[in-house]
Amino acid sequence: MSGGEVIREAGPRTADGSEARSLPLARLAPWLLALAAFGAAVSAIGAWPVGVFQDDGIYVVLAKSLATGEGYRYLNLPGAPAATHYPPLYPAFLALLWKLDPAFPQNVTLFKFANAMFLGGAAALFHAFARQRLQLGPLAAALSVGAFTACAPVVLLTVMVLSEPMFLCGLGATLIACDRAAASGRPRDAALAGGAAALLSMVRTLGILVVPATVLVMAWRRQWRAAFALGGVAVALSIPWQLWVGAHALEVPHVFLGKYGSYAGWLADAVRTDGLVFLRDVAWANLKSLVAQGWASTATDTLNVYVRNATSIALAFFFGLGLGAMWRRAPAVALFLLLYLAVVVIWPFAPARFTWGVWPLIGLVFALAAVTVWRFTPRLADGPAQHLARRAALAALGALAVGYGGYNYLGVARDWWGVVEGSVANRARPLAEWVVANTDSSAVIATDDDVLIHLYTGRRAIPNGAFTPQEHIVPQAPAFAVQSLRTILSTYRVDYVLASTQYGTYAVKGLVEADPPELRIVRALATGGVFAPVGRGGASGVEGGQ
Repeated sequence: MSGGEVIREAGPRTADGSEARSLPLARLAPWLLALAAFGAAVSAIGAWPVGVFQDDGIYVVLAKSLATGEGYRYLNLPGAPAATHYPPLYPAFLALLWKLDPAFPQNVTLFKFANAMFLGGAAALFHAFARQRLQLGPLAAALSVGAFTACAPVVLLTVMVLSEPMFLCGLGATLIACDRAAASGRPRDAALAGGAAALLSMVRTLGILVVPATVLVMAWRRQWRAAFALGGVAVALSIPWQLWVGAHALEVPHVFLGKYGSYAGWLADAVRTDGLVFLRDVAWANLKSLVAQGWASTATDTLNVYVRNATSIALAFFFGLGLGAMWRRAPAVALFLLLYLAVVVIWPFAPARFTWGVWPLIGLVFALAAVTVWRFTPRLADGPAQHLARRAALAALGALAVGYGGYNYLGVARDWWGVVEGSVANRARPLAEWVVANTDSSAVIATDDDVLIHLYTGRRAIPNGAFTPQEHIVPQAPAFAVQSLRTILSTYRVDYVLASTQYGTYAVKGLVEADPPELRIVRALATGGVFAPVGRGGASGVEGGQ
């Protein structure tokens, strides 16, 4: 008999030792949690433009492409190459909404409300997972899910048009399906779980990691038919997307591989250039970032080094304790989380974005740790040290919870989502206004905010620099920024270059001061500058006006 079946047959007793009762409040809990998460997200939705986070703008461009019958293409880039960077399920969903409300940018609000609904669904599904599969009691399940869905970091991702809310909603359902399949060993359950996992990977690629995690648990339990059913269905449903990526991977110029190309090629280039030592350096940098994220998430980042070190030790201990408890109850889910975090550690990007993408699951790990400590009862023969250790652990958990509450309070009080969106929107607005006033619809613009400029001006827009894995460890050198822009200008017939960031300024400065000059200054704006390639400019509009 599998471990999952033992838990399910244990009857009405939950993992925290309480009797399961059909209280009205318990039955209402998933609905209340969904409403809380939805309400938290809706209350934070602002009137900021889409494209401030880059990814959000690309999702909308792809949605527009699908909704208008252009196919799955980057309409902002000259030639409209096929899209291979982002899996298609979230853009396809947005395309359906675009069909219902094709008026841009008014429909952006609809997209954001849809994200809030996904977050509400995620809260309900993770509560079901906590109660049914992890056997958490009503209070532990509700508190942990509520605190890690209706919270500042998850709301930050929800109020922008990003795929994380849809992913979280799908992840909750997929984890339930995979854990049920691993517990029952039935091929039918496994096939359904494989289909759910494949669909999840069509939202965010890392969702596919639930497949090897569940298959390994099934193999360990000698559930061979179930393992083949799950893996076979997941692979079969993933093949069309992989064929699409393989067929169109070379349509985007190499200089834009990081932003518009395939993930695998982008990372493989860095490993070929710098060797496996690059992954080691990324892992070290990301581990340090995760430690700092732990301090920030418990509001201890401004305290002295002793408090910060104690916080890191406590977080690591309780995470390990909770993960061990999860392994005993839902080993496939615990293994998925381990695989997911392993990829995050070696991926050259800020790890916070990825950890927030599974934030409710991380919250359940700490909930299991708290339940384990609470249930620990020293034996009569044990000395006072065991009793003291339990009290100290409970005190530490309480302190971490208070710190986490403070972290979320700061997020709301400081309007993190407004700051993130507003800083980019206010920077890009004068540039977009200049483009509308001084160029016609045929213009090609190279800019820091290419997707936003395209969406709000209708001009084709491309990045004015390259996004490389190496810059996650070492900032781009000015010479590299200059060479990247030079490559872009030789690849595309660009009318104007807009610069409003440090890297953009490096690049245009180098080409303006080159001998002979390759760019000339057209106009200085409040938040940046407008430049034209020497021998170009003015052909697509009235240069220098407004």
